[in-house]
Amino acid sequence: MEIVLQPVLADLDNNTLNNLGNDISREFENIKVTVSSATNNSNLMQLKKDITFQSSFDNHRNQWYSPKLLEWILDNFKPTRRTKILGILDIDAYSGGFDFVFGEAFYTGRVAAIYLSRLRQEFYGLDPNPSLFYERLVKEAIHELGHVFGLRHCKNSRCVMYFSTSLLDIDTKRKNFCHDSAKKNFR
Repeated sequence: MEIVLQPVLADLDNNTLNNLGNDISREFENIKVTVSSATNNSNLMQLKKDITFQSSFDNHRNQWYSPKLLEWILDNFKPTRRTKILGILDIDAYSGGFDFVFGEAFYTGRVAAIYLSRLRQEFYGLDPNPSLFYERLVKEAIHELGHVFGLRHCKNSRCVMYFSTSLLDIDTKRKNFCHDSAKKNFR
């Protein structure tokens, strides 16, 4: 089994991505975590021409539609039965009846995505806080990967699988699974 961290529209340095991979590895023991190369200028030009990718953007909302992005990730990176892909995008996204989402996953599927915009203090007009942003990044990554491996939301507000509707929810929970959620055998 392997988890692939796939930056698509994310300007994260290699150190941050490698640290994220290490933090994810601690929660998903015995599963290899690989950091894929970030999107370069050539890839960005291709994304601008990719009709399917661009159709995920809703001009009226000025946001990206997460389910279409998940389909795009699935179609473009073609994970195998033994591979899970976490798309990392520095955009603002929404899904279903939600005004925004921090991330989304195909439950027991092969892909998930996290959306970095609203995890940053700057989105709310506040001064940057790199360490707080990184903590939020880790929690959301582990949360969405938990869904890919079949975990549902947890009622324990300290568990990483708690459903976060605000930054306060994210900041309150830990970056690991509670005892009940940890019972799941990741395969």
